[in-house]
Amino acid sequence: MIRSILIVCALLTGSYAAQAQNLDKILKAHFEAIGQEQIISLRSIFLEVREVDGFGGGRKYQITKKSPNKIRIEGEWQGQKYIHAFDGKQAWTIAPWTGVHSAQLMTQREKDLILMQAGIGSPLYDYPGLNNQLELIGTEVIQGDHHYIIRSIMPSGFFVDYLVDKKDYKIHLARIYKEENTSEVEKEVIFKNYKNLGAFSVPFGYENREGRSGSDVIIDDIVFGQGAPASLFEKPGS
Repeated sequence: MIRSILIVCALLTGSYAAQAQNLDKILKAHFEAIGQEQIISLRSIFLEVREVDGFGGGRKYQITKKSPNKIRIEGEWQGQKYIHAFDGKQAWTIAPWTGVHSAQLMTQREKDLILMQAGIGSPLYDYPGLNNQLELIGTEVIQGDHHYIIRSIMPSGFFVDYLVDKKDYKIHLARIYKEENTSEVEKEVIFKNYKNLGAFSVPFGYENREGRSGSDVIIDDIVFGQGAPASLFEKPGS
């Protein structure tokens, strides 16, 4: 009986080791495909973004990222200026439509969502301070295209599945699960319109699918390496 248990344990250990090796190979190919090492050498990135839905509505906003993991998203909604930011330690927001006009700390869910976008480059890269773990959980075929499914798990338990195409090793879909029901998808984000910019490749469009609604996110402009002051990301009043 003990021998049987030891054999099962050995098989499971070997399976986990093989899975980890496969994940490392996939990540290596993915980072090479998008030029991750060249991207993370940049000090900052600034994006002009436009989001439009099928009803003719839309909004513009700006995203500023500072290496290694700071981000600030700023725009207007219903005529009111909003800010979402992460300074490397704490995530905060100014959302006037809530009735509060001062900066407030984000909920854990909100923080996890903004951390998905915080790094300069791939969301599968091991950025300092994010402390997410990656697992290779299987494969999936979508419209004839084969993908690896890599799950990114935050310390809070929040997780996102990223589908990496087996041909070009780029991320083509992110699947975000509901907080209260981690077996039910809350939102899917399709990565679109990859463009080569010198040594690296960046998606210039995203399609958001949330239930029966959807929107397209278009990057109108990207400015690399201009630098950004740390104070831009710090919570006012801290």
